[in-house]
Amino acid sequence: MINDEKKLLNYMSKFYKIPTAKLTQKYTMTQLEDAYNEIHYKTRYEKHLDKDETLPNEYVMKEFSPL
Repeated sequence: MINDEKKLLNYMSKFYKIPTAKLTQKYTMTQLEDAYNEIHYKTRYEKHLDKDETLPNEYVMKEFSPL
């Protein structure tokens, strides 16, 4: 999440490859924030999948076993 509007506008203008003036004409700040959040969380999720971390079998057995 970017709290600074200038940073958000710069980031999104680079992402969409359009000048910030056109960006603000085409999208509202709420739309840009939502788009940034989607990009951010999808990127984090992809990085998480790339790590290929698995849980130990003992943990899974202990946590989800009915006994």
